[in-house]
Formats: sequence, C-alpha cells, structure tokens
Amino acid sequence: MIRALAAEDLPALARALAALPLMVRYGNTPEKLERALSAALGRGEGLLVAEEGGALAGLAWFLTTGTLAMGGYLRLIAVLGAGEGRGTGSALLAAFEAAVARESAHAFLLVSDFNAGAQRFYERHGYRRAGALPGLVLPDVGELLYWKRLR
Repeated sequence: MIRALAAEDLPALARALAALPLMVRYGNTPEKLERALSAALGRGEGLLVAEEGGALAGLAWFLTTGTLAMGGYLRLIAVLGAGEGRGTGSALLAAFEAAVARESAHAFLLVSDFNAGAQRFYERHGYRRAGALPGLVLPDVGELLYWKRLR
C-alpha cells in the first residue's frame, strides 16, 4: 500500500533509511534524515511511503514542479527490507509519476554513477540518461541526470 508520509513515521523511517548503504555513503544519519524529512513535510513536498504487512517498506520524496521550469523531480526513492523484491520501487515510482503528471509533463531524477542497479531500474521504466554532473554532491561521485516525458 502506498500512502502519504505521516509525522509519526519519521523516527522509524529515518533509522531504516540511514542503514542503507547509499545513505551511509552520502553521510546521512538518522537525525539528519529525520530533520530533512520533517522540513520537507512542513513545506508540503511530495512524501509517499510504502507499507508491506504493516511495516514501512519504502519512500518516495519528490517535487511536482520546478525542475528546469518544466517538470517534477524525484529527490529520493528507497526500498527497505520489507519491500525488497516485491515491486515496491515500481509502485513508488508510479505514484511519483502520477502525482507529477497532474502538474508537469516531465519527470527528472539523479542517480549516482556507481549505482548501476538504479540506472537499470529507471531505464526499464522509460527514463533516459540526459547528462552527468560530476562532483555535484560528493567530490568523487558523478550524478547522472535522467528524464522521462509523462504526457
């Protein structure tokens, strides 16, 4: 089930996210993630969670407009243990696209250059690599820009 993030989800979600290897590599602690997600919730940004059997299984964090003045931006998608291998990432991505398509014709996202699995995932879902931003977040990591026309 995909639903809106609730404030009471934040502590457990932040702890689970911080344990993911990608979050560790980018220096995200539970405290940092909880503060960032709480601030995003306060700003009304798109925050959807997946639940599987009552357990948090994933998160999609996004903006519906503003990217290059023509599209939405998927800031983070993450699948947690309860959602691995169960279509959770695809369900979260579809929910993000549906929310963005109501306001924008395009979806954008960034993928770390070392994250080949994520690159394949987005390409399978119709995203095309549009460019690279070397050292955008971490000096030794390139961020790959992906784009998809939604309508």
